Amino acid sequence: MRWFRTLTVTTLLATVLLIAVGSTVRNTDSGLGCPDWPLCYGKILPPLEFTAIVEWVHRAMASVISILVGAQAVGAFLRRREDPTLWKLAIASVVAVFGQALLGGVTVLTGNAPWTVGVHLAAALTLLAIVTMMAACAYLGPGRTRIATPERAAFEHVARWAMIATGIVLLIGAYTVATNAGFGCTTWPSCKEGQIPFLSGERLQHIHWLHRFTVVGGAAIIGWLFLHVREMRARGPMLRKGAHSLLGLYGVQILVGGLNILSGFEESVRVSHLVFASAIWVVMILMWYAGQFSPDAEAGTSSARASGAASRA
Repeated sequence: MRWFRTLTVTTLLATVLLIAVGSTVRNTDSGLGCPDWPLCYGKILPPLEFTAIVEWVHRAMASVISILVGAQAVGAFLRRREDPTLWKLAIASVVAVFGQALLGGVTVLTGNAPWTVGVHLAAALTLLAIVTMMAACAYLGPGRTRIATPERAAFEHVARWAMIATGIVLLIGAYTVATNAGFGCTTWPSCKEGQIPFLSGERLQHIHWLHRFTVVGGAAIIGWLFLHVREMRARGPMLRKGAHSLLGLYGVQILVGGLNILSGFEESVRVSHLVFASAIWVVMILMWYAGQFSPDAEAGTSSARASGAASRA
């Protein structure tokens, strides 16, 4: 089933790339580069115009994701029917990618209404969470066993809260992007346009400050998760590396958010901001989900593969 594991990772990476391309569409005001849907100016190929090409590439990437998700679902049903969690996730991914495509059409047909932009990004992050769990299932294997120890139960509790907090930060970030509230403050870490949070300034500044405060709250909870993993006796290399990666990525994300403002909202920095957010989400989901299962399943699979290769040799 090596091909299936490769397929799940490819789908995961392609979904992150799709989110990056979607951010490029947003940051270059290319959302209406193709004013109709699903065609572009009534044709399959776009005209030779920058915004139309960017939007068309985004749609083409979405089509590729749809094919990959469909292939995952077929593979999960044919080869992994003994793993009900995996094929249930496969069904959820098909529903999510279909809904994401419809939301993309609604976004275009409503002229990039703020609520559709926010929901479209939230749906993309939901799809990313599902394909991340599918990749974890594929690598852990159908024989994975839940770790039923008090220590691991406590970790799952902390990780669940950290995942919820991270999701809230991302959703409010999506709302900030959808309402263009990111432009509400032109200085960082202060806000010249609304110096006293929620008291001075106007609606955009209030949304901007809400995003900043939730980011700080998210940092506190991720720090809690990091310290909890550090104190675990049987944390294993996956949790240890995941905790360090999550803490590092979140710190870099805060700096990129500040650079976003200090650079005058440079397009490449704005895209990087969303890419780092996606990476944080992937690591968070992996830690929460894969951390519930015994790494012995992976070790056993690796050992069996190595033994098989040795016997063939």
